[in-house]
Amino acid sequence: MKKILVTTDFSTSSKAGLRFAVQLASQGGFELVFFHCFQALIPTTLRKDRIENTLQLQVKEHLKKLERFVAKVLKPLPHKPEHYRCVVVEDLSPNKAILEFAKVDGADYICMATRGAGALLKLMGTNTSNIIVNSPVPVLVVPHTYRTNSVKKLLYAADLENFEREMPLVSAHAKSLDARIDITHFYYGAAAEQEVEKRSKTWHKKYPLLDQVLFHPFDLDKGFVPQLEKVVKKAKPGMVVFFTRPNQTWYSKLFSPNRSESFSYVTKVPMLVCRKS
Repeated sequence: MKKILVTTDFSTSSKAGLRFAVQLASQGGFELVFFHCFQALIPTTLRKDRIENTLQLQVKEHLKKLERFVAKVLKPLPHKPEHYRCVVVEDLSPNKAILEFAKVDGADYICMATRGAGALLKLMGTNTSNIIVNSPVPVLVVPHTYRTNSVKKLLYAADLENFEREMPLVSAHAKSLDARIDITHFYYGAAAEQEVEKRSKTWHKKYPLLDQVLFHPFDLDKGFVPQLEKVVKKAKPGMVVFFTRPNQTWYSKLFSPNRSESFSYVTKVPMLVCRKS
């Protein structure tokens, strides 16, 4: 059974991540691990022999709070997860704690909500972008406005690099959710357009879950995010899928980690960010 590590800071916006994870579990039978990281408050005057005891008491208090928080989110949902548990970890760095626990616990996905970005990035938004760049497992990024809705279609935003390796993974995700797939690709020049049109015929034969292949010329005068948002609005997917490469610069490739990070701040649709092999 695949496992999703679902993070929360007890904020209202983080509830969206829990709701989306529960929806996926109802479609794909995932195990859910609801995870919270906190920083312990230890008085400086406390004796060393009492520090560990105080820490354990705070862990228990936060665990109870997490269990109540999860129960409250689950109560109105139409589907309840069959397999889930709650975990609390004390650490100064939420990012490090999430990534380390995901590795130790064998999580297949990390799921977290994003609050968006303004003049100053909100805490959860900052954590989301850091996790996207550093996570070795796929990251599910859920907008704080998300409301429960079944995932019937995935939109795979493809740069066509390693397509034959990535598309089977997208197909596996879609199959586990009983969903269909649309592919979108932004091209440069007429020759590139003709090439991808030829490929699309082969793709439809090879991948039975594939519906639409949406090709668009990339407008250099417009930003990437607004152009992709138009495609998302037209296709109406339940989730957008990206593949990224860590430490890739903004200009080197169309679908760089930076671009998927910026998309996570404005999208109204959950996204799945996978690391390129």
